[in-house]
Amino acid sequence: MQDRLYKIVEFILNIAEAEELEVIQAALHKRLTDPGRGRHIGVNPGRIASESASRISEQVEMSKNTISEMAANFAANIIRQNAPELSEAQVQELLGEFMPESAGGKPKRARASSSGAAGGGLPGGLLVQMVDQFVEYSLGAMPPAEQIRMEEEIPGWKKKYWDAFPEQIRKLISLLLEGEIDHERFSSHIREVLL
Repeated sequence: MQDRLYKIVEFILNIAEAEELEVIQAALHKRLTDPGRGRHIGVNPGRIASESASRISEQVEMSKNTISEMAANFAANIIRQNAPELSEAQVQELLGEFMPESAGGKPKRARASSSGAAGGGLPGGLLVQMVDQFVEYSLGAMPPAEQIRMEEEIPGWKKKYWDAFPEQIRKLISLLLEGEIDHERFSSHIREVLL
């Protein structure tokens, strides 16, 4: 008897996982709340285990949903902080790109991102917008007020953008700025690569 008791205590204190402790707790609760029952009469360990497992499964599912919702809110806040110029619809679109389970659908990643640039995880739509802003500035077409706003919101944005562009996009920008391709052809290639 002593040996069996020692093994039970050892199992509870040092071996049992959280799910197993839930089952043990349910069994003890059942036993202690109905002490008049005989030693084995009416106790169905399989049913107790099944009920406990069901409760645990429900709790885990609720926890997953809560964590997923918290992660989506956290990601949306990061997007808003780092790109305050985006509308709420654009924030939700980006959120859908990075966290499809929060908005449905598969994430759309820029196909060129696998070509070895630092911006490997940015969605194509965001990269297109970044390219447009970078080119507008590089061609001298960005109004001074917009330049100031960009620098205030994203200090060092030109270098950050350039570093985020996939190599193929950098080459296309260089070709445009050197006059090797016209703007229409450039735009067509950019969208073909990124969207």
